Amino acid sequence: MAEHDPVAPAPRRAIIRRKITPPALARDLVARPRLSRRITNLVDRGGTLTVYAAAGSGKTTAVAAALQTLDRPTAWLSLDGSEAAAGRLLLYLEAAVETHAPDAQGVATDALAARIPAGEAAGLLAESLHGSGLVLVCDNAERVAGSGEALAVLSALARYAPADVSIVLISRTLLPLDLGSTSELARVSQLSGAELAFDLDEVVAALELTGRGPDAAADTLRLTGGWVAGVLFSQGTAAGAAPDHMRNYLTAHVLADLPPDERRFLVRTSLLDEVTVDAAQALGLDDCAQLLARLRDRHLPVTWTSDRTMIVSPQLRDHLREMLSYEEAAELREIRLRHARLLVQRGEREEGVHALLHIGAVDEAWAQAAELLPGLVERMDFRPAARWLDLLGASSRPPTPAIAAIVLRVAFALEQPGRAVELLDRHGWEWVTALGGCDQPSRDEALVLLTWCLWHAGRVDDAVRVAHHLAPGRARDIAATVLALSLDRPPPPFPAFATTPSGPLDSLLMRLAYIRGRLDGLDSPGMHGPWRSVLGAPWVIAGLRATGRIEQAMVVYEAHRQQSQPLWLHALDATELMLDLGRGADAWDALQRGGELAAATSSEIYASLVLLMEAKVCLRLHKDPEAAIRALDEAEARGAGRHGFTRELAHLWRGLALLLQERHSAAAELLARALESMQRSDRMLDVPTAACYLAEARWHLGDEDGSDAAAELAITVAGERGSMHLLLTALADVPAVAVRGADTEPSRTSRWHDLTARLTGGRHLTLTGRDPRLVLDEFGDPELRLDGSPVIPRLRKSVELLAYLLASDERVATRKELLDALFESRNEAAGRSYLRQALYRLREVLPDEVVPTLDGDRFRLAGPDLVTSATAATLATLAQADHQDGETRLATLAQAIERAERGPYLDGFPGGWAETRRAEISARIRAARLDLARVAFRLGRYREAVANTDAVLRADPFSEQAWMLRISLAQASGQDDQVLAFYRRYVAAMRELSVPPSAEIRRLVTRLRA
Repeated sequence: MAEHDPVAPAPRRAIIRRKITPPALARDLVARPRLSRRITNLVDRGGTLTVYAAAGSGKTTAVAAALQTLDRPTAWLSLDGSEAAAGRLLLYLEAAVETHAPDAQGVATDALAARIPAGEAAGLLAESLHGSGLVLVCDNAERVAGSGEALAVLSALARYAPADVSIVLISRTLLPLDLGSTSELARVSQLSGAELAFDLDEVVAALELTGRGPDAAADTLRLTGGWVAGVLFSQGTAAGAAPDHMRNYLTAHVLADLPPDERRFLVRTSLLDEVTVDAAQALGLDDCAQLLARLRDRHLPVTWTSDRTMIVSPQLRDHLREMLSYEEAAELREIRLRHARLLVQRGEREEGVHALLHIGAVDEAWAQAAELLPGLVERMDFRPAARWLDLLGASSRPPTPAIAAIVLRVAFALEQPGRAVELLDRHGWEWVTALGGCDQPSRDEALVLLTWCLWHAGRVDDAVRVAHHLAPGRARDIAATVLALSLDRPPPPFPAFATTPSGPLDSLLMRLAYIRGRLDGLDSPGMHGPWRSVLGAPWVIAGLRATGRIEQAMVVYEAHRQQSQPLWLHALDATELMLDLGRGADAWDALQRGGELAAATSSEIYASLVLLMEAKVCLRLHKDPEAAIRALDEAEARGAGRHGFTRELAHLWRGLALLLQERHSAAAELLARALESMQRSDRMLDVPTAACYLAEARWHLGDEDGSDAAAELAITVAGERGSMHLLLTALADVPAVAVRGADTEPSRTSRWHDLTARLTGGRHLTLTGRDPRLVLDEFGDPELRLDGSPVIPRLRKSVELLAYLLASDERVATRKELLDALFESRNEAAGRSYLRQALYRLREVLPDEVVPTLDGDRFRLAGPDLVTSATAATLATLAQADHQDGETRLATLAQAIERAERGPYLDGFPGGWAETRRAEISARIRAARLDLARVAFRLGRYREAVANTDAVLRADPFSEQAWMLRISLAQASGQDDQVLAFYRRYVAAMRELSVPPSAEIRRLVTRLRA
């Protein structure tokens, strides 16, 4: 062993103080009790603990945090490499321990002065620690790993340390200590990188400390392998998002100490997900086995699945790939080309195509892609397929029937008709004829999709010519149905959907069915395959909305809103839904996004539809006919007048604009033309709307019979098609149509009376389509649930505070309003104190985002996307039922009533406001029961009608509407003798109020007894 340098200068005291100071721990350190217990258990065993792992594994932090929990003195020495000289290292060690072990003072200094070998001097220093119970930590020990002298000192410390002394060596590499005998090996324990890695809970905690949510935790753990630096430096789940300080860290602490050949090997193999000898050799690298073996001992942030397979941490791999990008261009292309061919050779052909395209090896990529594209399209990976087609220049290559079919499917799925138009323009009609090389179903599908693309692009004549290539049958009928949307002639019988798993033609039929007002079945496409359930989602949403199932439509919309296609979802569905919910700003945002998407489609149809929707928004939201007419003029300039169904919509909304301008004659003319065209072409979706507006225009012109006929057509078609919601939204524009309809009916149970009641009921749709975090169920004994789990505030007033704010306009109340309502006390100071307590108890059990906030003197509650109540959900369901009809309305009313059957609103809560609200909610539930009974009566479901009518009469024996319905039910059920019995009971009830029987009920009884 080499002796120390007797003339080496003693280290300066300032340096010593800095080097023997333990690291400060951040206050927001991730708590790691599992790891701390592991470290303290190993330290308490005595002897030497070696903690070795890659840079950034959290070694130092973990040891420092663990030792803080021990009731033992700690000496900490951070090495920087200058201690490679044994004498310098001994002096630093002596300075570190002498504060806690007085007997150690001067031991190493004197030994070195007496020219005692460094190893023996280290042994003397270790023995001087006897009885101190000291924990001696040497951090950054890898910096002296190349010095035999320094390792001899550390080995002697480990060998001679007393039983009550523990030594901890923190290093990036495993130190080759010489313990002298096999028996000493038991005194050495090790903690490696795998044990230092974050687990899932710790990743969650780390992400929260950096301001990120727990949703990304699982992906972050998978991408980083729990590597501490990787987790803390990562941004979201994308490994490639590492900021500059992450790259600087990797360069300085991971790569800087590697020899050039090892660093070069890591950079060039960074293209590989798993680095093996064979894979590295395939990239053209030499000495692969030797280099891998050497890297095995470097303790880098990598995982070894075997001695010959290395998986590099994603952050390091991304950094290495960035370094690779700076290689000389020709050399870089060669290694990327080798990697792409390796992927293909391994069977990873899609990845190989991506790699080949990345380096511009288009022809080599095309040979693989032509075989792979059918699989991409089959599994509905349309966007990757579209990127391949563009990068490969597929439209410029002579299209085989198989490739042409792929292009057409992609064009249809992504609503990019320009792809098909480009094929036709480049390759001519001979290409269309060449599609005959496909089998019959594939040929028919391709020709129909080409017809659709040409029609969408406004090339109707070309579309007709393509359709003529189809033989008579279902495919030709589908093409004719598409063309009938533009041509002024009756369409063929509507083609049937496939009974087997669907393809593109069934998805196309969903669009046609909606436009034609054939809404039945659009809401249940799941059993028919992804072409209907996935690509057909926008028309599922549209069908649900048209039939008044707004909540279901919102749920489906929320599930698909992040997708950029199909465009109908954003340009039309979203705008319509936001209009229904009164969210005007969101409607305009959706329309603007739809317009941007439409501009990139090369579709004349979408260009027109977006402008027609703009006109609709101007009229419905702002009552601005001038702005609407400007949009309509532009739509007609963009081709709306060239297609029958867009021309009808243009006439429809221009007719409403003229109505608002009181130009009734011009409005009636346009609306009559639109209505006649809709009926002739069997496009019945907007017939109720057009007929409703026409009824208003004709009434203003003095044509009462024509007005009544149009109104009757509106309500009849809406009832037949299940589109009462569309009629109600039209009636909201011209409510006098419903009032006049009710005036013509002798009974208040008529459908026009029902519609008038719905219009004047004041119920507004308030739906989000998302699950809120906090839900208060006020029915019966109130229950509060946070993220689905019950929470119980310590004060009942806390629950009442939430209930009051949920019932308030805009969820806001002043302090005075709350004090008056909740406490009814003249002692304002006591009430204020109690209100503060109620708010504090909520904060005890709820996260800040759902707790009421105090803004000045006003308490405010978060919106319905975060906080809601069973009452709010019930009232929203009732509002939705107002827009439905038939079985759908019956089911929705039953759902609302069932939710309220837990008990009265805030049962057991006293106070005037609660009693008033309880009476109001009870009255609404009774009205809903009566509505349900009426619907059940119309549907012939007399048992349900009787049960609910009787329930209403038990709660309110003075309800004339309920008595009228009950008498009618008795007669309809064949209980003629009960008609007079119920009438007598009704008269007796009215007598209690000193009110005579109504003339309407007397007429009803007389008519039923006739």
